[in-house]
Amino acid sequence: MGFSTACKSLKSCTNSYILQNIMGKPKHLSYRSRNIECTKKIACYFVKKIIHKKERVIIFLKGELGSAKTTFTRFCLSCLGLNNGEFEGSPTFTIVNEYANDVYHMDLYRIKKENELYESGIMEYFCKPGIFFIEWPEILSIDADIRLHFSITEDSERRITIDECQN
Repeated sequence: MGFSTACKSLKSCTNSYILQNIMGKPKHLSYRSRNIECTKKIACYFVKKIIHKKERVIIFLKGELGSAKTTFTRFCLSCLGLNNGEFEGSPTFTIVNEYANDVYHMDLYRIKKENELYESGIMEYFCKPGIFFIEWPEILSIDADIRLHFSITEDSERRITIDECQN
């Protein structure tokens, strides 16, 4: 499926709104995902239009348990070229999953104190280039380049909001 087809398909399964900055570049996007296929399309759009070809990007994923943060990350990794069998799942217990091409998936849910980030070596990851998907980032004292917020709607759909930060 070509990208233009994917975009048409994306529009057909979500309602969205875009606020643009002065240069016309999207800085806020909000999507309503009706099903897992829509979530996959939104993730691929995110990779192709927002993070593709960036040498370094820190992405915060926020939202309640079960709101699709890990699923969205899995689809992003797939769009970045990771084979489905290579996805290691949520790094809830390992804290960090490392993938090819300097892609990292972190889950900081179990980290309770900031000094644990330094003692475990997690902060050292941010000294190098890469794409960092970080679930439960509230403990971090670094800024995100992009913030994603996931919520569950009244009808069990997912609202996915993408905000590019002004660092």
